[in-house]
Amino acid sequence: MPVAGSSVSAPLALQASPSPTAVLGTVGLLALFLSVTAHLAARNVVGDVAVVKALGVGVGPAIISTVTTLLSLPSLLGVGLALAVDAGAIHLLYRQPRRTTALITAIHAIVTVILGAVVGGAVILYLSAPA
Repeated sequence: MPVAGSSVSAPLALQASPSPTAVLGTVGLLALFLSVTAHLAARNVVGDVAVVKALGVGVGPAIISTVTTLLSLPSLLGVGLALAVDAGAIHLLYRQPRRTTALITAIHAIVTVILGAVVGGAVILYLSAPA
């Protein structure tokens, strides 16, 4: 039952535009997280790989994710573009054939979702714990 004077767009009107520091921090932390999951995915498929290569993989999808959110673009467009950039970066940096690139990209997406859910859930549990 709706409360008097509330609307769906009310929370959006109260949000302030993010500061450049907040945007850079979000992109940086997301890029670091995506780099860790990219390294885990590449090690799972290829074997021993350099960590520096994974740092190059995480930046593109992090930027796309942040820009998609800031510009209020459709999520499916952002996810598709991020996966395409992720696959391109993996193909260029790891010098793997297309099938191996597709496998690393799929595992990267799966590991990112699973680890993100676990870490996000742990943070929510920690923040909601009684004092």
